Amino acid sequence: MPAAPAPAPGGPEPPTPLGAILTVTFLGSVSGGAFWSGLFFVTAEHYRFSPERNLVLAIVMGAVYALCARGVGAILGAVPPRAGVLSALGGWAVAGLFPVLFPRSEAMLWTAALLGTMGSAATWPIVESYLTAGRHGAEMRAAIGKFNVTWSAATAVPLLLMPFIARVFGISWTLGGAVIVNFAAIVVVILYMPPRPGAHAAEEAHAAIGPEYRLLLKSASLLLPLSYVISATLAPLLPHRLAEVGAGRIAPETTSVIAALWMVSRFVTLGTMWRTGGWHGRWETLAAGGVSLAGGLALVLLSPSLTGLVVGLVFYGTGMGLTYYASLYYSMAVGHAAVEAGGNFEALIGVGYCVGPLLGVAGHAASATHADAATVGFTWLALALAAPFVVRPYLAARRARRSRPV
Repeated sequence: MPAAPAPAPGGPEPPTPLGAILTVTFLGSVSGGAFWSGLFFVTAEHYRFSPERNLVLAIVMGAVYALCARGVGAILGAVPPRAGVLSALGGWAVAGLFPVLFPRSEAMLWTAALLGTMGSAATWPIVESYLTAGRHGAEMRAAIGKFNVTWSAATAVPLLLMPFIARVFGISWTLGGAVIVNFAAIVVVILYMPPRPGAHAAEEAHAAIGPEYRLLLKSASLLLPLSYVISATLAPLLPHRLAEVGAGRIAPETTSVIAALWMVSRFVTLGTMWRTGGWHGRWETLAAGGVSLAGGLALVLLSPSLTGLVVGLVFYGTGMGLTYYASLYYSMAVGHAAVEAGGNFEALIGVGYCVGPLLGVAGHAASATHADAATVGFTWLALALAAPFVVRPYLAARRARRSRPV
């Protein structure tokens, strides 16, 4: 891996090499998959958390993530970006040790979850700025595409390896692996990433922003947290839903592999968007994402069969990929690749992570015997209430098109 290129004397900082960014992304995303998906299998199987307790944990993690991501730009006013990402990765690595060293302490599990959440929330806005700064238009979209297929593949690794890890080391090591991969990421940051992201030329940035990007960003900024509302609703409940439809009867240790199918679908969607490139500037992309998310949620939580649940996971993963890619690109393009733009993007994800489990708790409170159906109802209600605000920017764009001179 080549070292970061030095700027010409008196010249602007060049873009950070993609190889370094993608390596850090892969390693950090392995930890991310453990903390945001594998964690709920650890709590369900090792700590015997009920669905309600898993939902409460998810609510707290989402709120902490949103607050930390939103504030990371202000924090970096006093700390260089590279130092910030090193500190975040280090704290995140230490967090993974707690469940291993204190396997019977629920307090230490909560400490690990919250410290890992803060490390994750601080890491990604900085990495996204390094990724996009100094890149514009097609070059930025391609860089984001490589970033997306990297992290989406990496987050599935802990779930795919969980059966082996649980048998050989114990399930708590699903989180403990963060120690190894995060310290490897720290080495890459020190050796190959410059102190600050590359310079982002204002004129080129303005020229690369499409005429409707700002309106697309408004819709995407509502659709993105809604997608994570669905994600955060499903993650704590998925282990229990898989048991209900009999996934464990095929082979008990394969449930985490089935759960990872939506990640495979998301990966395929992100890869297709990267290679085709025709999705940007199109409202159809956001519409398809919303429909896939809502339909996938209903199938996963309501299907009486494993087949229906699997189809729901595929739809859900497709919707996640469509909304994530579009939202990240519009955020960084319109936000001129700033850490604050990445922080705002990640904070929206945190809002979804928090609100989703709240709807799950409401579903369990509304009906003890039909909690999943009630959760779908509340989530559909949230989607319906948000829909007019998602559509409003599209209507504004259509009016603007009609008023433009031919």
